[in-house]
This record gives sequence, structure tokens and C-alpha cells, in this order.
Amino acid sequence: MNNKQRVKKIRDHAELAQVSYFYFDLLKDSNNIPRKIYELNKQGQKIKDENSPRGYKEIEITLEHIVNQKYYNHEVLASLEKGDDIFTEMKNSAKEVFNFDKLNGEFGEIQTQRFFERYDLLIHQPNTESGFSATLFSEKENKRIQNLKK
Repeated sequence: MNNKQRVKKIRDHAELAQVSYFYFDLLKDSNNIPRKIYELNKQGQKIKDENSPRGYKEIEITLEHIVNQKYYNHEVLASLEKGDDIFTEMKNSAKEVFNFDKLNGEFGEIQTQRFFERYDLLIHQPNTESGFSATLFSEKENKRIQNLKK
């Protein structure tokens, strides 16, 4: 292995280590329901939508949202329960008040694109009580699995 190959290998491992710290657990909530963010227009403003429970257009979080710095610090919305009764309204209100989830991606547009051209996310194990989490990626080209632990 020459120096150029070594540098490439180190860069690949550093990129995998960095991506493992992004919040993949924000893709879905504890009930396996996809989480959402507000869709923004070109000026970075929320798009109004009268049919949405919050009054703005919402979109499901994708892997690109999680790793891309364009969405850094973007508010992740709490999953609301459906219902017209006062208890559902109170639960949803509490979820909104105590939700502090934000995206933390740091990859640029091109780095994000290249990363997902090369890797597939197999599984993400959210933090356990002890603080352990793991993210498994598979290289698309040779199906080699990369195991990343925090």
C-alpha cells in the first residue's frame, strides 16, 4: 500500500467516525413513526400549510437531512398523536414544549452525496441506558460492513 492509498484509507475511516456522531435516532420516534422537520423555501422560511396540524408544511427526515450541514440545528418536530379530546391536546402540547431535538449534520453537499453513493446505512442502535450506541454501514461496492461504536 502506497502513501496515497494510506491517506485515502485514513480519510475514509475519519469520515465514518465523524458520521457516526450524527443523530440517526431522529429518523423515527420510539413508536417507529418517521420524524419530521419543517420544509423551508429558498429564503429559509417555513412554508405555510393550512392542512398541517402546526400550520406549516412538514417533511419526513431523510438520511441527507441528518448528515448535511445545510440542515444543521434544524428543529426536529415531535410526533403528534391524532385526536380531538383534551387529553390528546395536552399530550401533544407537552411533547412540543419538551422537545429540544435538532439535527447536527456537518457534511457539505458534495461530501453528503459522495458518502451515500458509497455507503448504505444498515442499522442504527440508539443510546442504551449505559450510553452505548452503534451505527452499521455497508459499502455498496463490495458489501463490506463498517461497524461504528460510540
